[in-house]
Amino acid sequence: MTKTKIIYLAFVFLVTGAAATYLSLTLSSRRQYTGECTASVVVFYKDIRANMTFDFMYNEKKQTGVISISGNYSQNNHFQGTIRRDVSYVWTENKDTYNFISTRVNKFENIETVPDELIAMVLPDFYVYPDKRINYTIQTQGESGFLFLIGKRPLFYCAR
Repeated sequence: MTKTKIIYLAFVFLVTGAAATYLSLTLSSRRQYTGECTASVVVFYKDIRANMTFDFMYNEKKQTGVISISGNYSQNNHFQGTIRRDVSYVWTENKDTYNFISTRVNKFENIETVPDELIAMVLPDFYVYPDKRINYTIQTQGESGFLFLIGKRPLFYCAR
């Protein structure tokens, strides 16, 4: 074999390996989470304000998912810290009512600066501690997203 053929074969193997790796990673991430939506939420409680983004990623077949929460926390209009955590969950459903159970709360210690006690003042325990439940009624809003409700009270719109 000549040097040119060896270089050509090495290049072909390199490109083929890179393409196979990319395809494998893409397919495995699609299998893990088949849907996602994003909601921007502002919560007020007494003199506290929390501006947050919820990114819901879920697998309908396995009834599992992860909610990435990021945002900031202010008190008396003064910035107090940042919130950044991922909440893993499982769910059961009955028609359009979903019972979410948090299985793991992964706090990004190097980013999140607000203690759990303060976050628990503006968010339900489901988003703060593992093994906590929350029930949502979720109504599909066509192809554009979902409306999350508790009872008949709308909480937020989650856009696809």
